[in-house]
Amino acid sequence: MRCGAMKCILDAMQPISMSQRATFDRYFAEFPPKCCEMTFANIFCWADVKHHQVCVYRDHLLVSYRRESDSELRFFPPIGGHPEEIMRDPLPGLRTYRWERIPCSLSHGLSQSAPVAFDRDNSDYYYNVDELIALKGKKFEGKRNLIRRFASLGPTVRTLQARDATNCIELQERWLSEQEAGRNSAAEETFAVKVALQHFDLLPIKGVVVEIGEKLVGFAIGERLNSSMFVEHHEKAEREFKGAYEYVLHALAREIVAEATFLNRGQDLGIPGLRQAKLSWRPAGVVKKFSLMVAS
Repeated sequence: MRCGAMKCILDAMQPISMSQRATFDRYFAEFPPKCCEMTFANIFCWADVKHHQVCVYRDHLLVSYRRESDSELRFFPPIGGHPEEIMRDPLPGLRTYRWERIPCSLSHGLSQSAPVAFDRDNSDYYYNVDELIALKGKKFEGKRNLIRRFASLGPTVRTLQARDATNCIELQERWLSEQEAGRNSAAEETFAVKVALQHFDLLPIKGVVVEIGEKLVGFAIGERLNSSMFVEHHEKAEREFKGAYEYVLHALAREIVAEATFLNRGQDLGIPGLRQAKLSWRPAGVVKKFSLMVAS
């Protein structure tokens, strides 16, 4: 996985595997991520969908991806002490490629020498965990009412466990069967959820499940992103129960309050309904991301 001088960076890239977790953990411990995608668990779970590959290049961890629809190879920002230096120099053997998910702090330095573009659709929403629990004030009135309505059904909440995988996957697949628009992206997410649940004991992820009687009606999966932030990777609930989604999020906030000040809930992908849903929870802020096209 480590490379020095080479003709093409692709010669050093390797598919993501569980054996690489220790390497990712070491780099992320020293250089904590800010963006929701930048965790080993997330990269591992999406690896077959996004064709992730990785190498250690000039003492930085370098992760690539390329969906079938992508015209250029894409890279996350290098993980290490001097990512700007890597990004300013051409990657060996590549004529065109893109740097994606560039955090704001890194974009400032790059923008002085290259046209860095703001990526609104992939910027992350984050929320104050205490606010998601307390739900005080008029701005949360609608959410409170939905949560109370669902709570009247007598749901129970407990910590997600590996044995819940089958029921969570069944719920995820029912959700997928109901999707009409965006079917391909929904199928990709379902694949990633299955990988996460099937490798639950091997990944640093946690979450909650919500049940009514013996029936699992909702779940949320995430992990610690950095010292102040937890990231929610996946959240699903039965649509037949009004307020179920709101209740699952509220339950997750209570689960993580001891370890995180903020909850990162990812991006809206430019989907109007999803954007409105994210905004309706009154985010504390947005983790802005940028992209940079390289062509030589």
